[in-house]
Amino acid sequence: MSQKVRVAFVGCGGMAGHYIGVYRDLDFVEVTCCIDATLAGAQAAAVTFSGAQPVATTDYSAALASNVDAVIINTPNNLHAPQAIAAIEAGKHVLLQKPVAAKLADAEAIAQAAGKSSKTIGLYMSYFDQPLMQDIREMVQQDRLGSVVNCYARLMHRGGMMWSREALSGKPTWRGSIEATGGGCFIQLAVHYIHLFEWFTGARVVKATAFTNNLHCPGIEGEDLACALLQLDSGALITLDTAWCTDGEELAVHGTKGRVLYRSLRHLSVSSSEGAYDGLAVHYTGGLTEAFGAPAGIDEHAEVLPPAFGDAENSLNQHRVFLESARDGRPAPVGIASGVHDMRVVAAVYESARTGRVAEVA
Repeated sequence: MSQKVRVAFVGCGGMAGHYIGVYRDLDFVEVTCCIDATLAGAQAAAVTFSGAQPVATTDYSAALASNVDAVIINTPNNLHAPQAIAAIEAGKHVLLQKPVAAKLADAEAIAQAAGKSSKTIGLYMSYFDQPLMQDIREMVQQDRLGSVVNCYARLMHRGGMMWSREALSGKPTWRGSIEATGGGCFIQLAVHYIHLFEWFTGARVVKATAFTNNLHCPGIEGEDLACALLQLDSGALITLDTAWCTDGEELAVHGTKGRVLYRSLRHLSVSSSEGAYDGLAVHYTGGLTEAFGAPAGIDEHAEVLPPAFGDAENSLNQHRVFLESARDGRPAPVGIASGVHDMRVVAAVYESARTGRVAEVA
């Protein structure tokens, strides 16, 4: 590899606009080309770089050129397999936006190609940027919450209603296509928390039961509302609520000795009967009270804000960590195989919603 990690940035719209600045601000990274479905989108991304600007093009083959070390893929889900496999086979490092693909078979094909590569091949999961998530995992591992018995997450926004209006006016988006996304709000949103809760607990989802509906987004094909109940191999339960027709966000991990509750990416509440904890984002003093004849941690509240997606100074930023891993010849922080498992959980959720029965995770 050259002294710098030379990058092809593929897919320049949507969320990509929030984190392209990481690639501009890291001194060991050089973006050689910006590739988008529209030339205007590629050009808009290229002009954010000072000095020698990246080539702007709609031609994906530019990502496979000899002057590219790493390919960053931010395109619709159904394009991930052909683009990622081509890049892997061309000997590139590859970072994929979640989910791995629109279809489980495509995700498995990407994982198979990645397994044959010596390069750094990974999945971008934005919540790993947050110091709070590192603290929650450490608290679980240190038994500060006791045995985890329940995890809950709610991730909802009204984007589906906007996309539906646009589609009905003759301007459809890929997010409204089941072929392009693999579903609706659940596949797009829930994979974050499937991944996080398994990472926190070290347990695996084995069963799923779910309901999905499209209540307020007639212009999109997938669901705009989904609720899933997942069982871990530890016996603990996960509830995931997702929507594209209302808003709100919440994460909670409940154990036999305490809990962590995080609402609206701002409001943190922690209790633990295991004493004080001073982490990256959690600073718990460890006061005790009594409940049901046993010691219980006093609930403490704090405001915790997540870092910006484009904060290159954040040592946990997953784009930065991936690029450092590619530079240093290390595995990706989140491997493709773990993302394929997320897809198997999603497939079980959709099977349960379709059949009305509990579905096993393959």
